[in-house]
Amino acid sequence: MKDASATTMACGVCVEPGRFRIETRPLPTHAPEGWVLVDIAAIGICGTDYHIFEGKHPYLDYPRVIGHELSGHVASGPDAGRLVVVNPYLSCGACRACLRGKPNCCAAIAVLGVHRDGGMCARIAVPAGNLYPADGLSVHQAAMVEFLAIGAHAVARSGVGPGDLALVTGRGRSGLAPRCSRDWPGPRCI
Repeated sequence: MKDASATTMACGVCVEPGRFRIETRPLPTHAPEGWVLVDIAAIGICGTDYHIFEGKHPYLDYPRVIGHELSGHVASGPDAGRLVVVNPYLSCGACRACLRGKPNCCAAIAVLGVHRDGGMCARIAVPAGNLYPADGLSVHQAAMVEFLAIGAHAVARSGVGPGDLALVTGRGRSGLAPRCSRDWPGPRCI
């Protein structure tokens, strides 16, 4: 929890390619209607964050507070103190993709830490619908849910089933996350 008298917070900002600094910014005290303030508990550093630092991310305006693999505690209201996972993909809810249940394909998608400031700070405001209870998880485990969900989604979309062989390539956590074992009833991974 944050100090109730705090009025500022430190933020990790990629100022321009190759230049990162800690900046002091105002601590958010109010969230727009339908949004919730979350005190950040843990942050994962993603390949996207490295690409931003290297200047290799095509959809980014500098300076940017980075960070989209996030867990935190609800800052106020009836769920105050509850550990949550933050879904960093903000969708409009009104475009054709959103109306068809595909908010990940939103025509106006905004990703925290990429298209808008992210969670490498003490507190952030996010839509209430982008928070998921992390009951039973540690703050670090909850921060890993975003990238683990990417791997799980890929496996679910693949159509592989029991007895199928699958080759997962790449060194990243999303590719390595859907680990397979003899005990897993899904495809055998090699």
